Formats: sequence, structure tokens, C-alpha cells
Amino acid sequence: MLKLTDTAQARDTGRFDRQADAFFEQFQSIQLLAVPRAYEFDGLVAFLGKFQSTRQTAFVPLVFAYNGEDTFRFLPSRTNKASFRIVTDWFAPSGAAPTETPSYCADADVKRATHRVSLVPSTWRPSALLLTGAPLDAKEPLSAVATRVKATIDRMKAALRVGDVDAFANDMTPEGGGRLKQWFATAPQNERDRYKTAFVDQQPFFVFDESPLLVVYVRTAQRDVQVLYFTVAPDKRLLWTNASHLTTSDEVFKQGPLFAAAGSTKPFSSLAIK
Repeated sequence: MLKLTDTAQARDTGRFDRQADAFFEQFQSIQLLAVPRAYEFDGLVAFLGKFQSTRQTAFVPLVFAYNGEDTFRFLPSRTNKASFRIVTDWFAPSGAAPTETPSYCADADVKRATHRVSLVPSTWRPSALLLTGAPLDAKEPLSAVATRVKATIDRMKAALRVGDVDAFANDMTPEGGGRLKQWFATAPQNERDRYKTAFVDQQPFFVFDESPLLVVYVRTAQRDVQVLYFTVAPDKRLLWTNASHLTTSDEVFKQGPLFAAAGSTKPFSSLAIK
């Protein structure tokens, strides 16, 4: 197994030994049923294996790095590349039942894309992420979405200006709103005032419609760029959905080339599909 492992990961022999022991132990108690899909992208080949244990059936990626001249090396630790996490999250969403027929984009989805970005530099099978976005003051193609985003943020700002935390939290997910109200109940007044000022002063300027997720870029009073996420509630309201932990969406939208493009003089113009 060591001979087949990627050179960089094989250097840490202690970690490799622990991973190898875990692999061999797991394969004694789980069964590989099938490998229905394999994807090549960004210097990787990811085999999506369907495994069965006594408790569950799940898809687990087995990942290999391209080593040149049609050779590949195993990655026991997989990879932290954002594109890899997007593929695995899409193929086997957390909490979803395993399926061997993932949902691919339709031609219409591809045609409506307005921006294209490569998240990971690669010379072998480079991938690109297609997005649909527009400035909030643009008439097309997302004017209806932009109007709803601006109305929601304006309503939240109005609630904070009058100190109505319950109304503000009503435009958040239940989890996020609950955490915020708990924090407001115990935080010192100066911290609450600082939070209110920071939210009220920020100005949204661009939205990506990645339904069911809306990604809104805002500028703070200091001209820094930040990101707000919104999802659609059952009653069709937009809910502020920023997570309390790092997500794959954060790796895509809050860092890397996409975030860098947000701070340019003409935001995201370098990524626009001509």
C-alpha cells in the first residue's frame, strides 16, 4: 500500500501507518458492493464506492492523484481541495439516502450561467464552477431575486435600529436566530451596539443564485467584503443562514479566487462569461 501511496502523504510514515491500520480494520467489517461512478478533475480521480456495513450502506470516495504519464497514486487522507468536497457533497449529500443516479445539470442550467471560476489550479482535467449572479442594482437576469434580498436585509436593518431582536431573528434560521437571541440576552451593551452598527452599515452589492442557496456579497463601512447566505423558508421568506462552522460553501465563496474577484473594482467582471 505504501508503494501505491502519493509521495507527499507517504512521507509522514506515522500517519500513514495509522491510516493503513484503520483501512485494513474497516475492510474486515465492511463490504464493497460496487463502484458506480468515477470522476476525473483537478489532478484527481475519485472513485465513489458503495460500501455496506452491518449498520448502513454509504458511498465513500477512494481518491487517487494523477502522477503523470497515466500513473496515479493513492491518497489515504483524500484531499482538502474545494472541488473534491463539492463533488462528494453533491454525489452523496449528508443525511441523504445513497443513490447511484446523481442529478446532473440540465442544458438550461448551464446556459443560464453568467460566471465561470476555476477553484483549484490544475494542468490535468481542470474543472470549472459555473455560477449565475448579478449586481443587486442590475435589471437582469436576477432582478426578482435581488429585490427579495434587498427587502429582507432592509427589514432586518430596520428591526435592529429599533432594538427589535425578535423581529430581526425572524429572518434567520431557527437555529441561528436562537443563538443570536441567547447572545443578545447576555452580551454587554457595547458589544450589542457594535453588532447592530456593523450589520446596519453593511451594503449588499452582488448576489449569486445557487438555489436553494442565495449568496450575497456585502461591503462593510470599512469597505471590507463579507458574505451572507440565504435560503428559502417553507413560507417563501428568505432566511439568513450563515453557519456556525466552516462549510464547503465557505471554501468556495469566502476565500480563493471567487472572494478575490469580489474585491475588484468591478466585482466578478474577470469571471464573467463573455
